[in-house]
Amino acid sequence: MRLEKGLKQDDFDCKDISRSMVGLVEIAKTDITVTKLKVIADILGVKVKDLFDFE
Repeated sequence: MRLEKGLKQDDFDCKDISRSMVGLVEIAKTDITVTKLKVIADILGVKVKDLFDFE
């Protein structure tokens, strides 16, 4: 989804989530809180539930 929107991991680097955290989440190497999922969803311009749509 990030790539489809033309975003880089650096675009997520802010006070609420780090670029490295985004990378770890993308390769399923860490757990994430709902709060952090909301930050990611907001940056992507989607709802949190859309992050779980794997179709």
